[in-house]
Amino acid sequence: MEDFIRGMPKVELHLHIEGTLEPELLFDLAERNSVTLRFGAVEEVRALTTSPT
Repeated sequence: MEDFIRGMPKVELHLHIEGTLEPELLFDLAERNSVTLRFGAVEEVRALTTSPT
């Protein structure tokens, strides 16, 4: 039984949706659902989610 369980595919049990969306998709979804974002452009979101080089 232990081998069976270890061989099963694993799944993500905890996920923050903010980290899974590309900024472009975030804007597309907001527009489609008439949601106003606090960001004016994709670049603003990308600047917040990109680590400095």
